[in-house]
Amino acid sequence: MQEDAPPSKREMHWPTVLWYIYLHALGLWGLWLLIFEAKWLTVIFAAVITLTATLGITLGAHRLWAHSSYTASWPLRLFLMLAHTLAGVGNIYDWVLAHRIHHKFYKTNIDPYNHDKGFLYSHVFSNVMTSNPEMEKHVRDIDMRDVDLDGFVYLQRRFYWIIMPIFGLLLPINAPVEYWGESVMNSIFILGFLRFALTVNVSWLINSANLIWGLKPGQKYPPDENSIFLVRKSYWPHYHYMLPWDYKSGEFGTYDRGCSTTILVIWETLGIASGLKTATSEDIRNALARAAIGGVKMEDCLRDVLKSAEEEALKKQLAFKH
Repeated sequence: MQEDAPPSKREMHWPTVLWYIYLHALGLWGLWLLIFEAKWLTVIFAAVITLTATLGITLGAHRLWAHSSYTASWPLRLFLMLAHTLAGVGNIYDWVLAHRIHHKFYKTNIDPYNHDKGFLYSHVFSNVMTSNPEMEKHVRDIDMRDVDLDGFVYLQRRFYWIIMPIFGLLLPINAPVEYWGESVMNSIFILGFLRFALTVNVSWLINSANLIWGLKPGQKYPPDENSIFLVRKSYWPHYHYMLPWDYKSGEFGTYDRGCSTTILVIWETLGIASGLKTATSEDIRNALARAAIGGVKMEDCLRDVLKSAEEEALKKQLAFKH
């Protein structure tokens, strides 16, 4: 976490506010149509498209491009770029930049999703407000060279407003109408408004999930509150902010389990993903001991943990090739 700065005024961007109000209202109508009027093929197709778009955000923009948790083959990177385009949450480059700023300036006034301001601010208000006036200055502190060199990220960013309307909107909406006779209205509201309302919230949750699934400092597990019946809280979301590159960290409060992590392990087995980075318990214990006993900065200790994880991932990668 970086040193804090004086708070800068952010104002509501009312066109964005109105867009998301309409999107969620029409998405609710799309949900009603999905349950009571849509054909079963449309329900299945909507689920598949939404899951694919979610993978584009979680395994693509978040774990691959924002945190470099693993290495993906070019066909997989192409798939994840197109999957992210299906989500309709903007281009990968801008998403990664905002998320890296969130991590670098975590819980400061520079952090666009500042958790100290509560869930509503982090999840909703921060996404419908103007940027921090000081943001341009701090963007220069973010190393984006690895993302700049990715051809698929460049392609999507350069042609986003051509690729997204065609591949992310027109084709998914047209498919149910063309191939199994779904009504145009059902397809627009389900594959359009409802899908985008869901994927937008998935994207927002990655930056606000800690406030739902994370335990507060000093809080016992399980917490003495009714939410234990709805969500499983733990300290794993806090772990993600210490070692964001660990591929096992689920976006929504889990560790070493969950749909996205399982799919990533399957991709590794298939040979289209490699170099999965993770930290061992021994590495973490050694880092904490060095910081507590040796007086070494925790940042330096965690950097050594990353180096160890990269070496281990490289060994696995070479062993798999042979």
